Amino acid sequence: MLVVTFCIKTPHLKAQQVSSSQISEDRLNRDVYRVLFRQAALYQKLADEAEVSDKPKPYLRHILAARFQLSDDDNTTLNRLSISYQKEIDPIQKQVVELVQRFRARFPSGIIGPGMDTTPPSELAVLERQEDAVTFRYRDLLRNSMREDAFQKFHAKILEQFGKRLK
Repeated sequence: MLVVTFCIKTPHLKAQQVSSSQISEDRLNRDVYRVLFRQAALYQKLADEAEVSDKPKPYLRHILAARFQLSDDDNTTLNRLSISYQKEIDPIQKQVVELVQRFRARFPSGIIGPGMDTTPPSELAVLERQEDAVTFRYRDLLRNSMREDAFQKFHAKILEQFGKRLK
């Protein structure tokens, strides 16, 4: 008897196999930019909500700029791209969650009986590739909007900041 487990590291869900191998550079880049764009979008949402309250918090719009020493223009671009990124990713993630829920429903109480097919739906891989493509496109848009040396410093800082948490 086996038990189905899923990794819910980010809102992105997928079947997890335990291994001790190092995370690939592409996967690390993908993951740190997913975290970055999600955090930036969240800070913007919190700042928007705070503006309409009796206690505005304008510093929320500049948390990542301060942490990563971004210029005002680069921070504005990051915030704009993050909001667009989240709008594009949300429908993909919704599909992933629906697929995983249907997959889990096949295994009541998470128990896999003898002869049961435990192969995750192939659509998950397709959706993951779509999400990867969106993430890398937005990373490249951010890179193209910045001076190359500024982007390289920024990239190194986000790898340092987020990368160690994702390994």
